[in-house]
Amino acid sequence: MTLNYYLDKPKSEADTAIYLFLRIGKQTIKIKSSQYIHPRHWNTKADKHGNHVKRSYTGHVEFNGWLDGFKKDIHQIYNQKTSSSAVTIPELRQAVQGFLEKKEPTQSTGFFEHFQNFIDINKTQRRPATVAKYKVVKKHLENFCTDKRYPIAFDNIDLHFFDLFKSYAVGTLHHTDNTLWKDFAIIKTFMNWALDRGLHQNLAYNKFKAPQKEVEIIYLTEAELMRLYDLNLKAGSTMSKVRDVFCFGCFTGQRYSDIANLRRNDIKGDRWVLRTVKTDRSHQVPLNAFALAILDKYEDAARPLPVMSNQKTNEYLKQLGELAEINDPTTLTKRRGSEKLVNTQPKHKFMSTHTARRTFITLSLEKGMRPEVVMRISGHSNYSSFKKYIKISEKVAEVEMNTVWQLPAPVEMKVVS
Repeated sequence: MTLNYYLDKPKSEADTAIYLFLRIGKQTIKIKSSQYIHPRHWNTKADKHGNHVKRSYTGHVEFNGWLDGFKKDIHQIYNQKTSSSAVTIPELRQAVQGFLEKKEPTQSTGFFEHFQNFIDINKTQRRPATVAKYKVVKKHLENFCTDKRYPIAFDNIDLHFFDLFKSYAVGTLHHTDNTLWKDFAIIKTFMNWALDRGLHQNLAYNKFKAPQKEVEIIYLTEAELMRLYDLNLKAGSTMSKVRDVFCFGCFTGQRYSDIANLRRNDIKGDRWVLRTVKTDRSHQVPLNAFALAILDKYEDAARPLPVMSNQKTNEYLKQLGELAEINDPTTLTKRRGSEKLVNTQPKHKFMSTHTARRTFITLSLEKGMRPEVVMRISGHSNYSSFKKYIKISEKVAEVEMNTVWQLPAPVEMKVVS
């Protein structure tokens, strides 16, 4: 008896099924393994270690381990059937088929029904943006099932799934490392939710470790901010309104969603009493002279600030940045697996509504404001999410150094005659 793996379509331009051939004399049982792979990742003959999947394939160790385990299972069935008496090919084929039916995980339908239930429940507990991310990940998983012919069930969310989906997300969806990290964070959140409700007992997903890279921060220098603030724009124009809302964010450090929610009765003198949309926490934001001047422009308007949609604002901000000559060459680097993605453009091309919050925090630190005070104003509840801002500006270290280590004032020497 021999057992060997073969591809269904070895010259295919897409993933093809992997079959295990069980040969007894001149007779063969062809067993479909449920796994698929692109021929370029396949060793036609196993290497010296018995591996069929090439080392260049992400997850080759786990994939080869699965293939080895499947072969051992079939070998064990053969030994069990032939240990006591002679067995016919039809009997052996029937035994293999019975094993495959038991091994086949519950089809993906139940998994995705529970995922949809998870989304529906969270519609009343999470922000719309978070729920939208859940929906996107669910759609990616459904497409993964179809494209890779991988029937997802609670019991097979394991390291083999992790490797296959990671390869799919990077190769097919072109996800960067940080996007991939978010994908798996959502999958783990759902699996935890399902575990708490007794839908499975599988803990393999706790081993998922996707790479997360530090995000590069884009912010305006003080000169760039003031150039934008003083930009001569037609009063009441769309550009003028977008500029004012953006600058208000630069002078207060609040999220765009909270600025969009600002109401007149939230302003108490020179304080903004804010309950944040993201965390539902309340804190007071001191309004400096720049922020109050912007609010004064719209004191007769129906709303405190002329906020438009985030998407539209981002489009106009890039135009505003160009008008204000915010053109310094700026490079952002991301990772996508082994690929390094370098993007160099004028800074205004990277401007977005979140640039305002980053600008406030960075400039406040550069001006010498203590981190704990900046955190209180910006509403950061933990230091881990705030500390990335401290790393981004060498000027912060320069300010601190010059503040602490100052030369003593020269002492006037009196000459005694």
